[in-house]
Amino acid sequence: MKKCLVFLFALVMLLPAGCGKKVNDHVTGYNVDLPEGFEETEMEGVKECWYTEDGSNINTTVTEKESGADAAFKIITADLTRETLAEMFESTFGVEPTITDRFFSKDDVCGLPAYQYCYDVELDGVTMTQLLVTVNADKLYAFTYTDMTGDWIDEFQESAKNIELIIE
Repeated sequence: MKKCLVFLFALVMLLPAGCGKKVNDHVTGYNVDLPEGFEETEMEGVKECWYTEDGSNINTTVTEKESGADAAFKIITADLTRETLAEMFESTFGVEPTITDRFFSKDDVCGLPAYQYCYDVELDGVTMTQLLVTVNADKLYAFTYTDMTGDWIDEFQESAKNIELIIE
């Protein structure tokens, strides 16, 4: 009986070790490197927005997570993201977009789960490139880079690599 209790105690002590370390995901702020020439502006529906005269912009949104968001975040793919964006563009602008993938990755940002999706979209004769970086933390943090000219994407990719989340 004593051996059985010792075994159970040892098993109970090992179980938490298999869960991995708990990551603190409470973000208190963030920093985004801005290319030269981008100025802050207000935009409805976004937390912060910076733009340049050619219409290119960078914006951030922070949204509360709904129940099941962590599980849903794990299954996000380029196909799922593309389909969702196509529906959003069509419902917002009434025109079916043509979306061409550049890349999709699930590289962490500051040790937190994230995905990066870069694509070209043609919408009613206008072509632009967007880079989305979405981070799954205490809330969902989305950084959207929109290049209207094709001149900014390299700087946007460099900025995205340097997104800093301030974690408490």
